Amino acid sequence: MGLALLTMPACFEAWSPSGQFACARDGTCPGSFECDTPFVGTAVCCDRTRGGCPTLLASDGTCAGGSSGVLFFRDRDGDGFGNPNEPVRRCARPQGFALPDAGADCDDSRADVNPRTPETCNGVDDNCDGVIDEGLSPRQFFGRDEDGDGYPQHDAGVFACMAPPGTLPIANHLHDCEWLDPAKHPDAGELCNDFDDDCDGLKEAARYLDTQLTTDPVRLPCTATANGVCATGVITCDRGVRPMCTSIVAPSWERCDGIDTDCDGDDDNQPGCGGPARLTGQRGFTYGGGVFPVNGTLTTACQKSRVATPGLNDGGVLTGSRPVSAESYLLWWVEAPVGQEWDLSAKDLRLRLRWTGSGMFPDPTRALWGITGTGSGQDGVYPVVHLCTDDASTIVRYRWRDATTGAAATAWNESDSSFNSTFFLDTRAPMPDFITGIGSGADTRKVRRIEVMVRVFSGTYVFDMQPEAGFLK
Repeated sequence: MGLALLTMPACFEAWSPSGQFACARDGTCPGSFECDTPFVGTAVCCDRTRGGCPTLLASDGTCAGGSSGVLFFRDRDGDGFGNPNEPVRRCARPQGFALPDAGADCDDSRADVNPRTPETCNGVDDNCDGVIDEGLSPRQFFGRDEDGDGYPQHDAGVFACMAPPGTLPIANHLHDCEWLDPAKHPDAGELCNDFDDDCDGLKEAARYLDTQLTTDPVRLPCTATANGVCATGVITCDRGVRPMCTSIVAPSWERCDGIDTDCDGDDDNQPGCGGPARLTGQRGFTYGGGVFPVNGTLTTACQKSRVATPGLNDGGVLTGSRPVSAESYLLWWVEAPVGQEWDLSAKDLRLRLRWTGSGMFPDPTRALWGITGTGSGQDGVYPVVHLCTDDASTIVRYRWRDATTGAAATAWNESDSSFNSTFFLDTRAPMPDFITGIGSGADTRKVRRIEVMVRVFSGTYVFDMQPEAGFLK
């Protein structure tokens, strides 16, 4: 019966938007009927082929009177302004729609945003003129923060006097390189994952410390595949993709401290601890020497600075000449590499000296260093050894014990000017040939230079320190 009534034009005036005449919630109707104004609760079903539909055009595309209808815009927020992106053509204005001449609504979800709303400082285009906060101040650029990590995009700025929703001020903000990933931003810290997590343009962290890895107590510290102190390490990121244990302590000059500081697998090894096993021909060592006149004190300082006529010391072989007018002292020396020292505090450390040469002739009638002899001079001819620090006034001085002993005759060969003797540096050990001379008092852990001093009588000289010369542990 109801269906029959729907076919009668005279009944259209009496239709009610309820019961069997109402459109379904999804805007549909039974059979061939259509929903007139399907977007509001008062929509009714009608048959446009028979006329009587309030807004729908007839099946031939015309309205009563033959017009082609009017274009309307959907007005979801009910402010009287429609969205031009949702147009419909109807014979009459459907409920929930607005005429285009009212103006286009730029935000159809807010009734307070439309062409008649005054512009306010809120980061929103209130009056839909395409400009935000125009005429208001101060304005600045705001960038979108789509992932909500607190870092805006810098290439999509909005000029406004208040941050529009979902934006942050660009000024004084580092830019976000990953707009849709809240875990990647300038302060995120680089992870070992082959991604640029901290937006610095690199997938790898700093040379040593990866931000994520240095704050992870589970993975720090670690033991590197190295010896001695170099085994101390931290987890770093290998090529940005693989965590690995990296040594953070560099090798250093060995000392006599029971620690493998040069990371070679041996504790307290030479030359750092106990001095060089060989004095001659060493790479990185500095060699020098020469002669200076026989005058002044020889007991209060090292003698390098007193050399007046330098000779040529080629890896341990010193050659040169002296002024003919006076007898001279000859000084031969070797120095540790720049920035390094020899620790000569090792227990039972010995020094072997062996050289050959010419121009040096011992004379038993002359005195030893600081000992009155049978001759008239106090100059001496037998060797003196200095252990020198960076401070020339702090030395350890060793001199020959007695020229008349058998040891002296054995060590110093008068016929060919050769010398060969070994002595302990620790004065508590037996020292048959050498004794500690006056003026001694230096920290033997910080020796920079070894000096050997003898007399030279001829015009030219050769002082050839032999390969056997060196420290014995």
